[in-house]
Amino acid sequence: MGGRSFLKIHPQDNVLVALKDLPEGTIIRCDGRVIVLRQEVKAKHKFTLYALSKDAEVYMYGMVVGKVNEFLEEGSLLTVDNLRHATGGFHMTDRKLEWQKPDVTRFKDATFLGYHRSNGQVGTANYWLVIPLVFCENRNVHTLKEALEEKLGYAVQSKDYSYEVDLLIEKYKKGATVEELLQIDFSGEKRKIKSNKLI
Repeated sequence: MGGRSFLKIHPQDNVLVALKDLPEGTIIRCDGRVIVLRQEVKAKHKFTLYALSKDAEVYMYGMVVGKVNEFLEEGSLLTVDNLRHATGGFHMTDRKLEWQKPDVTRFKDATFLGYHRSNGQVGTANYWLVIPLVFCENRNVHTLKEALEEKLGYAVQSKDYSYEVDLLIEKYKKGATVEELLQIDFSGEKRKIKSNKLI
């Protein structure tokens, strides 16, 4: 399988992430090793790169994320049954509160692609990269994006299709065929409602 079939997130990790559905028996080549998947592994699920003994630590992102409940051969699917939560120890590093001003003389005559603000200052576009480390956070990232876009004034106003959806459901419940649903003139239906309200 090619490198795009799986991902090793950190060099210290002992598990890999499937980037697409991988059938049982798939051959995986990683770090000079060749392993064979013991079970089917669905996209975004994890499998072992090495054989792990019972209670062995599982590393992802270069840190401990769990321990296995039983011996697992290399190429084994990780599940909620054979893996339990665990974390490595936590400690604070030394805090560095002093800031040393860097030497910026080599940038004295440098320019950049920006724009002039009305107050005489200059600005440039900002790009925020928010990368969820687990796929179950995708919805939260999307919600965060919507909230920020709305408050920052970048939200795109989309058309409200709730009327069209309600009309389709109503006609479907009344026994309309697919052909009849496809022939609905939504704009005409809306005009009828507006004219009825005026009468």
